[in-house]
Amino acid sequence: MNAERHPEPTTAYQAMVACLASSPDVYVQLNALRDWVNAHYPDFELYLEDVWNERTDGETHFEYILRSRHTFNETELLGYDIYKNHRDAKGVWHLDEYVSSVRLIQDPQGLLDFIAANRRT
Repeated sequence: MNAERHPEPTTAYQAMVACLASSPDVYVQLNALRDWVNAHYPDFELYLEDVWNERTDGETHFEYILRSRHTFNETELLGYDIYKNHRDAKGVWHLDEYVSSVRLIQDPQGLLDFIAANRRT
């Protein structure tokens, strides 16, 4: 690892590809990538943003987004998990069962480019 405590780009790329190939289950892939990035890039956070009923009524999407803790810039949406939701008689929203996950990131090179452009110098 270099002075900024980040893995070398080739090593990072290979590790991210391995995360995305770690399982046929997209949920497992996205969470493996999130765990790996968060463990190796302390100045960045691959986080989940919950979005209620914005894309589809009755669904909550947990969106995977990489953010720089230094510049506060964020990547495009990397993927999302879909859950059903409902509103109770008192008007309170509740999360229901998991439905599926959608992976939008195909090649992690974009993440490495983002990290290089948004890291502390």
